[in-house]
Amino acid sequence: YFRKLLKMKIDLLDKTKKNKIIEILEENYGISKMPHLFLKSGDRIRIFSGNLSKEELNTLGKNLHVDLIGTKLGTIAEDNFRLSFDIMNLPIIKEQISKNIIEIDNDMTSKWLRGGNIDIIPNTENKFISIKNNDDFLGIARNHKSYLQNYIPKERKIKSK
Repeated sequence: YFRKLLKMKIDLLDKTKKNKIIEILEENYGISKMPHLFLKSGDRIRIFSGNLSKEELNTLGKNLHVDLIGTKLGTIAEDNFRLSFDIMNLPIIKEQISKNIIEIDNDMTSKWLRGGNIDIIPNTENKFISIKNNDDFLGIARNHKSYLQNYIPKERKIKSK
């Protein structure tokens, strides 16, 4: 059972599927340049820019836990795409994010980093919104139209005292 859990199937996305994801990234975040290989495992998309061939990646995917291959770009969610917390400040991604951004002040940032939701009514219909403070992206929020739901992973939140 444990060995099966560690081995997850990965699919290398062809150009058509990769371009569909890039279209969604462009529409929602402004991201259009992605020179990486795209790997799919379940509803998660990972990017890889190393020197391994597609065959070598397939072999690795059959023998290693998929989280060891590439970097998680995000998750497909309800015909939309939620960027990963860790990818947002990767220079090639950060410099392209230009849409659906809400800038928050330092007080809201403190609340956000502790896992709190933000009581802001966004001026967009997009399901996922980038949260930013100064030059730093702090994660993705789900737009509930009357508040923004925090998606910071539990292990990354600041522990409250």
